[in-house]
Amino acid sequence: MIDETTIASIVAEVLKNIQQQSRNGTTATTATACSGACQARAGQAAATTSRGDKGVYSDLKAAIRAAKRAQQELVKLSLKTRGEIVAAIRRAAIANVETIARLAHEETGYGRVEDKIQKKLYAARLTPGVEDLKTEAISGDNGLILIERAPFGLIASIEPATHPGSCVINHAISMVAAGNSIIFLPHPKGLKTTQYLVRLFNAAIQEAGGPEDLLVVGDKVSLENLDLVLSHPDVDLVVATGGPEVVNRALRSGKKAIAAGPGNPPVVVDETVKDLDYAARCIVDGAAFDNTVLCIAEKVIIAVEAIADELLFHLQSHGAYLVRDEGDKEKLMRTILPDGKRFHPDLIGRDATVILKQAGIDAPENTRIALMECPPEHPLVQEEQLLPVLPLVRVPDFDAAVELAAQVEHGFQHTAIIHSQDVSRITAYARKLRTDILVANASSAAGLNIGGEGHFSHTIASPTGEGICTPRTYTREQRTVIVGALRTVD
Repeated sequence: MIDETTIASIVAEVLKNIQQQSRNGTTATTATACSGACQARAGQAAATTSRGDKGVYSDLKAAIRAAKRAQQELVKLSLKTRGEIVAAIRRAAIANVETIARLAHEETGYGRVEDKIQKKLYAARLTPGVEDLKTEAISGDNGLILIERAPFGLIASIEPATHPGSCVINHAISMVAAGNSIIFLPHPKGLKTTQYLVRLFNAAIQEAGGPEDLLVVGDKVSLENLDLVLSHPDVDLVVATGGPEVVNRALRSGKKAIAAGPGNPPVVVDETVKDLDYAARCIVDGAAFDNTVLCIAEKVIIAVEAIADELLFHLQSHGAYLVRDEGDKEKLMRTILPDGKRFHPDLIGRDATVILKQAGIDAPENTRIALMECPPEHPLVQEEQLLPVLPLVRVPDFDAAVELAAQVEHGFQHTAIIHSQDVSRITAYARKLRTDILVANASSAAGLNIGGEGHFSHTIASPTGEGICTPRTYTREQRTVIVGALRTVD
């Protein structure tokens, strides 16, 4: 594991390089940012053959055969060696974190490079490894039961456009730690990033004593290729982290499927909060991180009337720009929701200042998020947005806040946040929403071990019930029952 001091040193050095490049006029801030080193490293993707190029294949059937063989070789190795392989993946991700972040930013246009660097460091450092695989032993009058965790085999992992680098890092660590090989099925916007990481990690795996082609990916993306992989008899498990269409395809594959679903996380702030400045900072930090593309991020603020005005003041002091004028609100909504139904795809994950400027609204350069008061039925309240425009709804009291939070979360059972000093209220909120992640008195990131406890993951499998996925999630329970022996206590 990498300690806090090492991570802090890496982040500081990377950000120093970015700032230096910016002063020299060499750092772009748009989706065309990484045209030099990143393109050079990622541009090898076109040179694939049916035999594969460090895990990148033009023939997906050949890729599946190779990954299947690699998994069979992996499980012959000791658990110690597997741990060393996982450690090598972590080191490779950390050492190349700036390149990965810039490539993902260039390819998708989403988020901010600085936040992506942090996100990838979180994935590399905080994703559990082989230590998550704990063997249980239960003994009784009739003997002993040994419960061990066995790998599924070959996993088809569908990756989203929103986190092409972080998800691959997280899945490579957790799925390989569990003893599996992986065929990655990236979104078209994440193909180059995934190919770069597959090559990078395969080299690290082999240097650590692991097999060739433990991770594979195709040289192009299509629905036909997706269906080919999902229906292939050698694929043992499907993991879908993406939109409704790919999740539905995974669930219809006829195989064991783990599916991450949608979320629309509400954050309730009640009148018992003593430090509204802290609550406001947590909300902005969580919602604005990587321009709101995270599924766990605060998406709707529900404020009890008694503290709503003070909360608005503090939100603005932490980088939220309040859109007050009704005409400006209309212009902003026409910009981000042009057809009244679907958020503008070109604005997903863009900076708040870019979105506001496109709507004809001037905001300070340090604006992290756009903020507007809305009624409960407003589209920003009811629909999950992946852009930094945050609605705030006033409610008369805590009971009304809980009811509205449950309604806007739509039963997804994904994530919810609350700021309250009343433990009984936090309990009532948790019982009402029954989400996989509930964070009290912190940023939403605390739900993934960023400033909190627990585990980091990029797959929150609410629809299929696994919740926060770790290496243990990607294993099968295997029982050995020994009757009449091995209980050594009378």
